[in-house]
Amino acid sequence: MVLHGAALKGDWKAVEELFTRNKDLAKTAITEGGEIALHIAAVEGHIIFVSKLLEIIEIDDVAAQNAKGCTALCFAAAAGHTKIAQIMLQKHPKLANIKGENGVWPLYMAALQGFGEMADVLYRNSNIGSWTPLEKINLLTSTIDSELFDLARKILGEDYTLAVAEDSNGETPLQVLARNPLAFSQFKSTICIVLSYTKKSKNAKCDAYTLMDRLWDAAESCKEDIESCEENRKATIDSSKLFFIAAESGNDDFLVELFKNDHNLLYKVNESTHSIFHVAVLRRYAKVFKLMFELGGTKDLIASYIDNDGNNILHLAGRLAPQNQLDSIPGAAMQMQREVLWFKVVEKLVRPPFRNKKNSEGKTPHELFVSEHKELKKEAEEFMKQTAKSCMLVTMLIATVVFTTAFTAPGNNRILTVFLASEVVVMFSLLTSMLMFLSLLTSRYSDEDFLKKVPFSLAVGLSSLFVSILAMDVAFVTWLRFFERGWPAMTLLLIFFVSAPMMFMVLEFPLLVSILRCTYQCSGLFQSYNLLHF
Repeated sequence: MVLHGAALKGDWKAVEELFTRNKDLAKTAITEGGEIALHIAAVEGHIIFVSKLLEIIEIDDVAAQNAKGCTALCFAAAAGHTKIAQIMLQKHPKLANIKGENGVWPLYMAALQGFGEMADVLYRNSNIGSWTPLEKINLLTSTIDSELFDLARKILGEDYTLAVAEDSNGETPLQVLARNPLAFSQFKSTICIVLSYTKKSKNAKCDAYTLMDRLWDAAESCKEDIESCEENRKATIDSSKLFFIAAESGNDDFLVELFKNDHNLLYKVNESTHSIFHVAVLRRYAKVFKLMFELGGTKDLIASYIDNDGNNILHLAGRLAPQNQLDSIPGAAMQMQREVLWFKVVEKLVRPPFRNKKNSEGKTPHELFVSEHKELKKEAEEFMKQTAKSCMLVTMLIATVVFTTAFTAPGNNRILTVFLASEVVVMFSLLTSMLMFLSLLTSRYSDEDFLKKVPFSLAVGLSSLFVSILAMDVAFVTWLRFFERGWPAMTLLLIFFVSAPMMFMVLEFPLLVSILRCTYQCSGLFQSYNLLHF
């Protein structure tokens, strides 16, 4: 149909004559779902097409609903086309108060999708006071989930009892905020002010703390005024539950803020008799776990907790990390390195009697570590040996070529000096590389080897191989420059000089970067920043 195609493309000229002859076409359904042209143009974001349509249709037609009850504003809200929503609201100011599919308000659609500008426009045109309590709390938690914190504060300002209400998922606003670690930042206020110049940084990093304070204050006020909270399911803050939601999400900043309100939370345990630090070890949240180093003697007490299965905190470090944490580290070898580091750090933390204590399965922490990491260790060992074998083959090929060309050295003194110097660098680098890769092939691959020895050998081996390739290029260019002349020869020299190192950069350099990055991160992974401020 011509009208449907024009609405999809925003081609007003293609249908302008049709509307001139028959204006009723503008309010005629053109899809099986009952959408009119306004629906289609609105969801596609064609501002001019929508504006022209609004000039020829009546105000009631702007509120036309499809078979599922959605207006064109619902379509625009779900797609985030703010300017289209604004011009439709100018034509029909009450359009935002017409529900869409399944009785969902346009404002809720925009908040759920995270369209902040659209949500602000719809909020100013929505009568939230007429919404049900469940609709209000669903909107509030959706804005928090989407990190629209300015809007969340405005909604809370209209009804502070929402701070302790539960949405359709059974979560309170504070619980939703607790499981969103990305909403917080460790930056201090001065850095936060700099970041606030960008809208995204302001919403995501600065306002989360303010919203948390507002929610907490509102919840406390609601607790003091029980009568105003009778319609809500609960009128108290379950700090312990919030504490563990934040711990299970790795939200260390939220934990610190909660701790400032109640120091006793540190001693709380969940249904498995795990403290937040046990949870952090089990889920491999380093930012949460390193808070334990700020506790002084208290950490010895918490480290002595035994869970329902007889595991102490070192047993939990012996378990294999969750798959999502392993996937964040490139390669089995680096994953094994991180797992060994976790075990060693926790091992230093616990008292000597706990290091060999058996759980209900009769396993010590180290025995549990070995059994849980058997497959990962095997995969890591195979990866390292295969990489070493491949690189050894390359080094032998380069050594053969360099050794052969050494007997055909050019006669020019200057060129001869550069050539011989390059050959020496190549041979020294190759020898270093071979020794490193040979050490990988003969390594016993104990758990401790993955911590430093194996990554160091591979990093030095790859670095030496890269240096040998560069030096070989210099030697070859020097040799070829002596025998060749002219632009064709210079072009060939340039191509060769650039291509070999570039191929190494593409194929092997990412592996070297990953090794160095992972090893460097390990050194500062558990560094404490005194966030608890005793």
